[in-house]
Amino acid sequence: MNGILSSILAVALMSLPISAAQAQDDCGPDRPPCDEPHDGPGCLQPQCCELVCKIDVFCCEVVWDETCVEQAGELCGDVYCPDFGGCLEIHDTGGCLDETCCELVRMHDPFCGYGTWDEICVAEAESWCAGTVECPIVPPPNAREEGEPCLERLNDGCGGGAIEINASSIACGDAIYGKTTTRVPRDVDWFRLPETRDGPLVIRLETEFPARMLIVTGSCEGPISVLDRRPVDPCGNDEWVVDLPEGEYHLVVEAGADGRSLRSGLPCDEIDPKNPPDDDEEPLPRTYGLHYLLELACTAVPCPGDLNSDGMVDGVDLGLLFAAWGECTDVCPADFDGDGTVDGQDLGGLFVGWGGCP
Repeated sequence: MNGILSSILAVALMSLPISAAQAQDDCGPDRPPCDEPHDGPGCLQPQCCELVCKIDVFCCEVVWDETCVEQAGELCGDVYCPDFGGCLEIHDTGGCLDETCCELVRMHDPFCGYGTWDEICVAEAESWCAGTVECPIVPPPNAREEGEPCLERLNDGCGGGAIEINASSIACGDAIYGKTTTRVPRDVDWFRLPETRDGPLVIRLETEFPARMLIVTGSCEGPISVLDRRPVDPCGNDEWVVDLPEGEYHLVVEAGADGRSLRSGLPCDEIDPKNPPDDDEEPLPRTYGLHYLLELACTAVPCPGDLNSDGMVDGVDLGLLFAAWGECTDVCPADFDGDGTVDGQDLGGLFVGWGGCP
C-alpha cells in the first residue's frame, strides 16, 4: 500500500516544477546518504540529490524512499562527494564532508571515492585542498622540450612490453620542460642518469600537478627496484640530493602522491587525429596543469672537514670542532660520523682531510 501511495504522489508531484534553489535546500551535509532510505526529503550528496529530484520531485518534496535510492543507484554511479567523515581524518568509507576537497582528491585518486578515506587520502587533502591550482611554468631559455606528445609513449621505461628500458637522457646541468598525463596507458617519464658523477646528484623538480620522483635500478627482464621516492605537491618545487653508488640508475617522473600513483584527473590536452572528439563532446575535467620542469646538477666531492666552507681544512676548522666538542644538542656539522657526539673519531676524520678540499 505504501508503495502504491508513493507512486501516486510521485506522479502528482512530477507535474510540479522544482527550482534549483528548492533542490539545493533539500540536498546537503545535514541529510542522510543518498543510498539509504530515510524519513524526510533530500539526501547528502547534492549532485546525486539534484539528479534524482529532477526526474522525481517526490524525493525532494516528501520522503527519500526505496524508489529514490534505486534511482540514485542508476543515476549517481560516479558521485561520491560529499560523504560523512572529515577530509583530514581517516575513516572506513569513501569521500569526506568538504565537497570541493573531496572532489579534488577523488578526481585524482579514485580509491578515495569508491574505497576508503585512508591515510594517503588524508595526506592528499592536506597537501592539495588549501593550495594553488593554477601555476603555469615558464621554462628558462636553456630548457629543452621533453619531446614526447601526450598521445605517445616514447620514454616510459618498460611499458608496453619493452625488452629494453625506453628512457630519455639527462646530463649534468640539463633543464627539461616536460609533460605528464594520466591518459591510458598512463604516462610515466624515465630519464637515464649520468654514470659519471663527481658526487651527489641534485635533482630539482617544479610541477603544476601532484607529482613524484623515483630512483630505480634494474632491467625490463626484472626485477626493477625502487631505491627511493619523493613526492612534490602541485604548484610546488623540491630539491632532492641523492648520493648513488656506482651503477646504472633511472629517474622517473610521474603523477603521484606519497604512497600511490595517480591514474586519473590529468587528461591529455591534445587532439588525437585518429580519434577526434565530436563537436558537442565536452572535454574531460582537469584542475591542474600538465607540465613540469626537471633540472639536474652534479655536485663536487663533499669536504666535511671544511666547517667554515673556505675550501680548506685547517686550524680554523679545528677550533670550530673543539668548540662543538661533546654531545650534540642541535644541528652538529662537526659530528662527521653521525653518532650524535663530537669526539676523537671526528677529530681523526678532520685530520684525514687536512689541507685543500678536492
